[in-house]
Amino acid sequence: MRYSLKIALSSVLGAAAIMISISFHGVPYPIAPFLKIDFSEIIDLVALFAGGWWVGLAVATIHFLGLMINTEFIIGPPLKYLAVLSMYLGILICNKILRIQLNINGVKNLVAVLISSSFIRALAMIMINILVLLYVAPEFYIFFKNQLASLTGVDPGEMDVFIYVGYIIGSYNIVQTLLAIIPAYIVMNIINRHLGINPNQ
Repeated sequence: MRYSLKIALSSVLGAAAIMISISFHGVPYPIAPFLKIDFSEIIDLVALFAGGWWVGLAVATIHFLGLMINTEFIIGPPLKYLAVLSMYLGILICNKILRIQLNINGVKNLVAVLISSSFIRALAMIMINILVLLYVAPEFYIFFKNQLASLTGVDPGEMDVFIYVGYIIGSYNIVQTLLAIIPAYIVMNIINRHLGINPNQ
């Protein structure tokens, strides 16, 4: 792909990701409503699959900067950016170990990418969110502690709260990964068929 085309694709898809994030605020995750299922990440994945790593990183960065400009919750966009980058890392690891192309072909390869990216993203975001609860936004620690106390009927210890946070953050990021990669995979297969591109070649 030519450099000029990569710039154009990055600009268009980056703007599309920002517009979706701003106009559609996502679906609240039932266990923790302040966590939102964000369908704009589909655009980040389409950028990665269609344009490669350079375009994927560019679109994710444009998306992040656009959210920073248009949010009052300053911690949200950096966490979203780190989540997308950790998902990319999971795809890269799968790409290197199993030699799966970015233009994913076949259900088995898709499953391998989903497992790798979901695991890496969930693990990374659990650790990052625990640091955030400890040092940046302790009010969320209180939220999770009170929620766990209401569920169990006892006052939870710190480790209990962190295990509970790990479950919520981990499950959320796995769901978010599935709802980003699978639609992007479907979109890319439709595009490939329309353009007559065979991912096997």
